[in-house]
Amino acid sequence: MSMDMLATVLLIAGAYLLGALPSSYYLARLVKGIDIRKYGSGNVGISNFAVHVGKRWAAPLVLFDIYGKGMLPVVIASDKVLGLGLSVEVAAGFASILGHNWSIWLKLGGGRGMATVLGVLATLHYPLVFAYGAVAGIGWLATRRKDSAVWWGIAALLLPLIAFLMGKEIEVIGFGLGFLLITTIKRLTSNRSTEGAVENMSIGRLAWNRIVFDRDISLRKDWVYRGPQS
Repeated sequence: MSMDMLATVLLIAGAYLLGALPSSYYLARLVKGIDIRKYGSGNVGISNFAVHVGKRWAAPLVLFDIYGKGMLPVVIASDKVLGLGLSVEVAAGFASILGHNWSIWLKLGGGRGMATVLGVLATLHYPLVFAYGAVAGIGWLATRRKDSAVWWGIAALLLPLIAFLMGKEIEVIGFGLGFLLITTIKRLTSNRSTEGAVENMSIGRLAWNRIVFDRDISLRKDWVYRGPQS
């Protein structure tokens, strides 16, 4: 095995393990003494953490997800450090998001990777961050700050197209498509059980709610402010 190949394997594995570090889970334990997975949506992402632990504690988590999980592996793969090429930069960023979403430390539970992808995009091609964030931000403000999950989902849907229109390399466009795929899979499969709330709901309606709103039920407040589940 060549040195570049060894470096690539180690970097991608390291990126996954870094992304998998469940910082919000540990901080929720430390600050509030709670298992964040038993509150609200049940995921360990920033949105759920901010509601049940506090917005001021969410700020360092956002920075860590962007700069640590998102940017660091891509920078290491880039010409600034190891010079492993664009394909490895993309793979390292993708591995970190996979780790964040399906953490080995949480039995493959995790967040959504919305902050981590900002760090990856900023390193691959920083104008993509503004375009991606603008879609979510403008939509969120235009709808009076309701259902940010809808707009982050739309931003993920448009990311490959935005990269294509910007004339980016096929690897970057592929990253956008990959991120859209894992966002869809994550939303479909990882919501916390609502027990009887979806008993009479059709599979189609449940799938729609999960893909579009990232929750099982229609009322956001009844979803995000749920108390602990044993």
